[in-house]
Amino acid sequence: MSKIALILGTGANIGKATAVKFRNAGYKVATVSRTPDNTKSDNALHLTADFADPTSIEPIFDQVQAYWGNAPNVVIYNAAATVKTADRAIEASITDFTRSLNVNTVSPYTAAGIAQSRDNTVTFIYTGNALNTILAPSLTLLGVGKTASAKWITEAAKDEKLRPSKFYYADQRRLDGSPCYTGLNGEAHADLFLKLAEQKEQGEPIIIFRA
Repeated sequence: MSKIALILGTGANIGKATAVKFRNAGYKVATVSRTPDNTKSDNALHLTADFADPTSIEPIFDQVQAYWGNAPNVVIYNAAATVKTADRAIEASITDFTRSLNVNTVSPYTAAGIAQSRDNTVTFIYTGNALNTILAPSLTLLGVGKTASAKWITEAAKDEKLRPSKFYYADQRRLDGSPCYTGLNGEAHADLFLKLAEQKEQGEPIIIFRA
């Protein structure tokens, strides 16, 4: 069976580095973003979607499975929506709150459920940050999404009924251990993601690494 990685949210940094890393490791790689790209080959496929709409997730899996004949056995959720709340944590509009929650929690939750139902050996990895553990009023909406996702990922990782699937939340910190919101290291993420995908047993679900 082919090794297939699906990267949901493929920007120029983490997403691109991860796609290259997995292709070099022998995976067929499907990338997804809002930006159209006609990439299509034996080992690469690009699709477009807006993760603010959770119903966009299942058709992605359908297309990947139709293209390569199998469901992905690695799914990496690297998309995020950030709407800053400048003065008060509760000043965001319901529209912004809902969009942020959909991108940061509902769509990845949907992706994990579909992935596991189609391949019960899947590894699901979510690009997180420190907002599930610290206060940052201007980033309240992003923090709500990251915290909620850290919760369901931890629950899934600890649920023996979901083995041998694996679930991880990856949180890069700076070399001094402080939170890292900008200047994220794409190569370090890609290295970690491949390591998690290739290890056989579920490890601790919340992965904090310095880079």
